[in-house]
Amino acid sequence: MSKKKSDLIPRLITAIVALPLLISLIVYAPAWLFFAFIALVGAISIWEFCGITFSAEHPGGRLIAMLLGVGLMNVLYFAEPYFIPALAASTLAIFLYFLFAFKEQARVTHQIGSALTAILYGGVLITFIALLGRDGGDAGPMWILMTLAIVWASDTGAYFSGRAFGKHKLYPSVSPNKSVEGALGGVLASVIFALGFQALYNTLAPDAWNTLSFLQILALAIPANILGQTGDLAESLVKRAHNVKDSGTIIYGHGGILDRIDALFFASPWVYYFMKFTSGGF
Repeated sequence: MSKKKSDLIPRLITAIVALPLLISLIVYAPAWLFFAFIALVGAISIWEFCGITFSAEHPGGRLIAMLLGVGLMNVLYFAEPYFIPALAASTLAIFLYFLFAFKEQARVTHQIGSALTAILYGGVLITFIALLGRDGGDAGPMWILMTLAIVWASDTGAYFSGRAFGKHKLYPSVSPNKSVEGALGGVLASVIFALGFQALYNTLAPDAWNTLSFLQILALAIPANILGQTGDLAESLVKRAHNVKDSGTIIYGHGGILDRIDALFFASPWVYYFMKFTSGGF
């Protein structure tokens, strides 16, 4: 068996087990429980990000970043008007911690930047997935599932189109296996899956969703795809800069949480504000 096929089997096993559980959580869990799940995902993401970028001998900064990140997620979800003051206070706390606890002056700015990036990237951005459920009403679960469909269809489309047609490297210094053809295949797959998912949802729950036009689907899926692929490249850049292959080992066959959901960090805010705009929420 080839290495690529042997790598694919654990991924398929994980998907078969985890996907029904995730869909059930999105569709049937109360809002507070789904947010708790997202907060857990955010905490692990921050922990993994800091594990890549922080000095191993300074675990305190990693813990501080995780706690502040989860705190900001709660403020954004439950007390949104206070988010900016809370973000300012968290930034001050990070600076104070490293000012008094971190003695490697040559690396202190790097560590401060890493902590703040971990909080925003691993914690705050993923909260928009929970906000889709909070503000989407009866269609909230659909918006969440639509976001997942767009992002994960992109991964699948990029993988197979890249293997079949990939000739031109997309960003070889950061992710040498990605190709322009794969990226375009990912965009096409996102659009097709978004159209198909909407058709399926309209069949199952015709009264819970305001049908998007074809142009609206394009306006939703294409930017979300591009942002998702950018998020994927951003994580690859961080890992390559620190000579790390995977962000963790928590997901069988996939590595860490960051390795699986990096695209969601950048794509989910776009979907959220698109939802607000098309539903007249502004």
